[in-house]
Amino acid sequence: MLSELMNNHKRVDVTKMRANNFLQKQNEIELNKVMAIQNGEGWEDVSRCPLCGCQERQAEFRKHGVDIVCCVNCGSRYGTQIAANLDDVYKNSGYLSYSKEDNEEHYNYRRERFGRERVAILEKYCGDITDKYLIDIGCGNGYFLSVAMEKCKHCYGTEFSDKLREFTEQKTGLTIYNKSLDDLPLKSFDIVTLFDVIEHIPDPDPFMQSVDKILNPGGYVLIFTPNFDSFSINVMHEYSSIVDPTEHVVLYTLPSLSFLAKKMGYDVVYSETQGLDILNILSMQQYIDDKQDHFLVEWNNELQAMINVSRCGDYARILFRKP
Repeated sequence: MLSELMNNHKRVDVTKMRANNFLQKQNEIELNKVMAIQNGEGWEDVSRCPLCGCQERQAEFRKHGVDIVCCVNCGSRYGTQIAANLDDVYKNSGYLSYSKEDNEEHYNYRRERFGRERVAILEKYCGDITDKYLIDIGCGNGYFLSVAMEKCKHCYGTEFSDKLREFTEQKTGLTIYNKSLDDLPLKSFDIVTLFDVIEHIPDPDPFMQSVDKILNPGGYVLIFTPNFDSFSINVMHEYSSIVDPTEHVVLYTLPSLSFLAKKMGYDVVYSETQGLDILNILSMQQYIDDKQDHFLVEWNNELQAMINVSRCGDYARILFRKP
């Protein structure tokens, strides 16, 4: 069973994605954003679940002075405070330096390792995508789109960062919009992709309604987002880089994502988790005391493969279909 599992396990070379002191750098960036909020318009209270509106909640833990809580109704997690003005987060100099376009090696690795995997998911569940209209919301540096355009003749993207949008257009030659979904000139798509986007949306309802308006009947929405109910977060708690109350204002689980699909009247046709749980735990160990567990280092891939098939990886993947 283990050998079969490992044959299907897709390894991640984290050295091509992160510096050795990743968690320390990540924490410095988060503290920079906290300071920007405090020096800007400050925090405002969140009294109810952003996904379902329920006011009943249970405490999880605290990070950067913000309580992270669990909605007792839908199971999503959120901070009890949010930046009063999100520009204090996304337009401060620390954030802009962090979100600059990747170097060529990093870009190419993500393109080949993750971009092709995402296109394969679409082909498996959506069928032939050649003539479908696809839009990648928050496309970043466009590594996914650069692969998707090899299979799909009608690819588009949105990106509010001028640097990333210009970088993607230069790399792909595609049209990348800097408009909200309601203002797009083209309003008819068969596939909408949301990679590392929905956790940044403080009010998911109107956002997903805008997605619904541009999605054709029978169309698909592919979502990748952090999975709060993961092995690494259960171990790391506030040390997890996934838990960031300045940006990740709603954190989902597979059940809460299914709740979202049901709320929209959509079907769930595929869901799983994949992650970097063991590597993230090793980063925490290094950050806390500069030591790493040799067993975890040696058996990282095998342990991660088991975590993934148990649906406990720290990233959720889910595909909705609109009736």
